[in-house]
Amino acid sequence: RLTALAKLPQLVAAIKGMATEFARIGEQEIDTVKSARTHLQDAVPTTIGREFNAYAWILNRCARNLEQCHNPLCEIGLGGSAAGTGLNTSPGYIDNVAAELAKLTGEAIRPATDLAAQMQSMHDLQQLSGAIRGVTLELTRIANDMRLLASGPRTGLGEIQLPAVQPGSSIMPGKVNPVMFEMLNQVCYQVIGQDAAIATMTQAGQLELNVMMPALGSALFDAMEWLTNAVNAATERNLKGLSVDRERCKAFLNSSVGLATLLNTHIGYAAAAEVAKESEKSGEPVCDIVARRGLMAADAFDSLVLKAARDGVI
Repeated sequence: RLTALAKLPQLVAAIKGMATEFARIGEQEIDTVKSARTHLQDAVPTTIGREFNAYAWILNRCARNLEQCHNPLCEIGLGGSAAGTGLNTSPGYIDNVAAELAKLTGEAIRPATDLAAQMQSMHDLQQLSGAIRGVTLELTRIANDMRLLASGPRTGLGEIQLPAVQPGSSIMPGKVNPVMFEMLNQVCYQVIGQDAAIATMTQAGQLELNVMMPALGSALFDAMEWLTNAVNAATERNLKGLSVDRERCKAFLNSSVGLATLLNTHIGYAAAAEVAKESEKSGEPVCDIVARRGLMAADAFDSLVLKAARDGVI
C-alpha cells in the first residue's frame, strides 16, 4: 500500500500532463472547423478544438478517479499479526508504527479500523487497479483516434500530423508511422491484462489472509510504472509536436453533404434536402450550391458553419 501511494502521484501527473497538452491544442484550434464523424461516416461540423478539449476533459476526470484511490491506501493492516488480532505485538505498536510511517512518508498513514478485514481483503488495491484500467480504456480509444486522424498522408484522413520518431519502413522511404501511440496502445493492453490478474488474485484470498499479495503487488506496480512511462513518452515525443492540417480539415468539411443540415432553419427542410441531394449527385460542395442558387452569401454560410461547429448555434 505504501508503494502504491508512492507511485500514484507520478501516474496522476502523467495523465494530467497529457490532458494539458490536449487542452492546449484544443484552445489553439478552437476555430478550426472540420467534419465530425459518427459510425465512421460524415456527420455535422465540429472543430478540432472541441474534439481535443473532449480528450482533455475525460483524461482529467480519469485523473480525479485515480486521486480518489489515495485515501483508502493510507489505512494499513500492519500490526494485525496473524489474524488481525494484534496477538504478540508490543503495546501501542500499531499506533506508534502508523505514526512513524506517516512521519517518514508525509502521508496520513493510520491503522485500519478493522485489521482483520485489511488482511483478508485487497479491496483498496483492486479499487486502484480498476481505476487504472478505466484510464487505459480511455487512453486506448484516444490513441486509436490519433492514429486514425494521422492516417495517410495521401490516402487516409491526414487531419493531424505527428512528429517522426523513427524510420517507418526498411522498404518504403519517407514513411512515418504513429509509433508512440501504437506503443501506448500496446502498453494499455498489457495493463488491462495486469488488472485481470489482480482481480483474480483479489478474490483468491482465503479466510484470514490473502497470500496472493506478493504477485498482486508486483502486477500493480508494474502496471503503474508502465502506464506512467508510456503516457509521458507519448506526450513528450508526439503530442507536443502534433500539428493540424487546417486546409485538409476544410477540404473534407466542404465536401461533406452533412453541411446541408445547417440550412434547415434558414431555407427550410425541403430546400435543404434539395441542396443535399444535388451535392450528393454532382459532387459540388454544399457551400457552392448555396451561393450559386442565391440562398445565402458565401461569408454568411461560412459564419453559420463556424457557429454551428464551435458553439452549436445555427
